[in-house]
Amino acid sequence: MMPHVFIIIINWNGKEDTVNCLSSLNRLHTKGINLDIIVIDNGSSDGSVKVIKNKFPMVTVHESRENLGFTGG
Repeated sequence: MMPHVFIIIINWNGKEDTVNCLSSLNRLHTKGINLDIIVIDNGSSDGSVKVIKNKFPMVTVHESRENLGFTGG
């Protein structure tokens, strides 16, 4: 049975940082691991969601309509 690992990233108008983070995670060697990456977008207005969905279709993106803060995300 392979381990299942979830990586959750909170984003709020941090398109460049989040894309850099996801690019880095994309280079991980995950043989033998079920890896799920989830981005919680906290109401960004900088186009983050569109860029993330286009560049990283394997990432699950949950969108909030407003910024709920780090803990709310």
